[in-house]
Amino acid sequence: MNKRYIFKYIISFVFLLFINLSWSQKDSLQIAEKDSLKPRLINSIRVGVDLSRPITQLIQKQDIGLEVTTDIRLKNNWYLAADFGYESEPTEEDYIHIHSKGSYTKLGFNYNAYENLKGMNNEVYVGMRYGFSSFQQELISYSALDFDNYFGEYFANPNTTFDGLTAHWAALHFGLKVETLPNLYLSVGVHFKKLLGDKKPEGFDNLYIPGFGSVLLNNNAVGFNYTISYLIPLSKKIIKQN
Repeated sequence: MNKRYIFKYIISFVFLLFINLSWSQKDSLQIAEKDSLKPRLINSIRVGVDLSRPITQLIQKQDIGLEVTTDIRLKNNWYLAADFGYESEPTEEDYIHIHSKGSYTKLGFNYNAYENLKGMNNEVYVGMRYGFSSFQQELISYSALDFDNYFGEYFANPNTTFDGLTAHWAALHFGLKVETLPNLYLSVGVHFKKLLGDKKPEGFDNLYIPGFGSVLLNNNAVGFNYTISYLIPLSKKIIKQN
């Protein structure tokens, strides 16, 4: 298994353990509070940073990039969500070594399916995203079969850069957010992505697309995120729950 995914699984386990402990403690405290406490459903914007990229960068000593996440409460449990990021990622397969780098934007929504106790503001959410990436691929080296060669293989270091590449995709998001301190949230999520279209370099496919990730069979991909974010109230108005 790719080391990148092993690190992400380990980080996911640690985040889930920490979030579970935080959630359990908050549940115990909130159950003990008075029933007169009103739900804190306020108009707000939440801004955060995906920690998975800098953590992976520290572990693997690779240039990974940064993603900023935002969501705005629209009504009750509905949130408008947008993510913006940049990635620089080397990818090495059996016969090819490339380096992808570029920026991306993801737009969509989240729906919170978790029924909070009074005074809580946590989420178990499902969401959708449309993603778009503009990037470049540097072909560092490749090997190919050469029937005129005694060893049957030809190895080249072209160092060719392909600019102006693009890709767009749709993604289904699942995750949870826990308020660990007042207005400070930790979250963990998983994304199932489907590539809708991409502009390929001449002579080979896009193996890694910034924002989308490694392109698997059938143009699918799976991603994870571990985010710390802060909620900024936009008004003191309490949103009426249905």
